[in-house]
Amino acid sequence: MTTFDRYLLQRFLYVCMVFTIAVLGLYIIIDGFTNLDAFQLKSEGKGTTYLVLLMAERYVYQSANILDLAGPTIVVISALCALALMLKQGEIHPMLAAGVPTYRWALALPVGALLLNAAMVFNQEWVLPRIAPHLQTNHGDTVNDKQAVQPQYDPKWWIFITGESTIPGEQRIDAPEFLLPPSIAGDFVKLRGESAYFYARDGESPPGWLITKADPPVTSLKLTDQGRQALVPQPDGTSIFISATLTFDQICQQNSSLRLVSTPELVRRLQQPAASSISRRGQLVQLHARLTRPLLNMLAIFAVIPLIVRRERTSPLQQVTNIGVCMLTLGVMYGGSMACHALGQTGLMRPEQAVWGPLVVSGSYVAWLSGVVRT
Repeated sequence: MTTFDRYLLQRFLYVCMVFTIAVLGLYIIIDGFTNLDAFQLKSEGKGTTYLVLLMAERYVYQSANILDLAGPTIVVISALCALALMLKQGEIHPMLAAGVPTYRWALALPVGALLLNAAMVFNQEWVLPRIAPHLQTNHGDTVNDKQAVQPQYDPKWWIFITGESTIPGEQRIDAPEFLLPPSIAGDFVKLRGESAYFYARDGESPPGWLITKADPPVTSLKLTDQGRQALVPQPDGTSIFISATLTFDQICQQNSSLRLVSTPELVRRLQQPAASSISRRGQLVQLHARLTRPLLNMLAIFAVIPLIVRRERTSPLQQVTNIGVCMLTLGVMYGGSMACHALGQTGLMRPEQAVWGPLVVSGSYVAWLSGVVRT
């Protein structure tokens, strides 16, 4: 990398840092003041220090979630601002006068975007799945506070799972109720217990739920062949392990669970029979969106370069017009992509077409824009 490359990359990363701090600060201030009553209710009688620590804990974890949502927009807007500032200050004219092509001296922008995309992938695949219980709590709650249960059918055995409440920190359902279908117990049987703990797949051990103090006991059930595969009595005689593919995050926060799981886990869910076509479409859209998001971000960067550094004269009014046109173009690119994702989830478009279609259209437009860049 040349000196100019390092200078441009440093400016780009600096602008990204400023925007990141601004976005996180704005979110914390608005969300914190809006939900201050909930935090005060949970910290009543425990002092101001506990209130501050409770809010700090929540927003430290939520920062990873916000960066996952706003990261692509921050990266592209930062590239736009870095280019606009350099153009305004006349810092690119020496490079153009020396005969360096625009796409060469601006190479630091896509390189920086690649680094930040790698950081976002790391956040999505490693950080979010590990802090998912902290992201599934309400304002003022901790991972050890009770959350509502979202009843679901397990797609493997069609067992209906519900309960009184969930504890995200322990991945536990209090007062669980498992409705066993006739294919498992010969008739509809409601299996209750004191608690149900979720255990993820561990090597050859399948994932499932361990029900403590099960009622009725497994010895009194007339299990079918499938039932003997699904229900495993435990040595203590009062607990039952039920092999299942329905995970804890789907019971606790069904709507946000797809964003909080890693891609291998998402692929595993797609390989299992889905509970509904809507669920499967959502999983397919989420999987393809993860594959295309870095590509769409890079296309947005290559759209910013010719729209800001155009052949026309760079008067102040023209620079403002270029920024406006660039913002409109980025809005159409990202807005169209989100609209197609929604159409894919509703079934009006095939999931693959809904995700890859906007990418193809954006790529064609960016290729056409390469002819208007200043050289």
